Amino acid sequence: VAGDTTRDIFWRIDEVKSIEAEKVIFMAGINDILMNFSFEKTCNFYKKIVSSLNESFDEIILMAILPALGDDKLDINILQVNSFIKSLAKENNLIFLDLSKLFFDDEGSLMISLYTDGLHLSSLGYKYLNRELLKII
Repeated sequence: VAGDTTRDIFWRIDEVKSIEAEKVIFMAGINDILMNFSFEKTCNFYKKIVSSLNESFDEIILMAILPALGDDKLDINILQVNSFIKSLAKENNLIFLDLSKLFFDDEGSLMISLYTDGLHLSSLGYKYLNRELLKII
């Protein structure tokens, strides 16, 4: 849902848990960063979401927040949240999936053609993302 934060997702988590599936791939956090949620607040809601998902799914894949076009502060915040997500996955014996490298060219620049606005993926960006996700599902 556009604009959803980890708090919003947690409030609606029962909708997701009602889906009959064995696996869930979960990515969230960029809206928390953009809305200036504290790091601690994001981490707390992330933990609650993972705990809740553990009740309903056999396999949970926590996906790193994708890179976005912005300033150094945005990049640092994304890296900080991704580091937390990686450690949370390890603590809970979950898979951590970081596909960030797909969105950079050989010189380390964000490939703008994969985005509509520097934040949301374009159809080509989703093609890249889906190709990798299909390999693990």
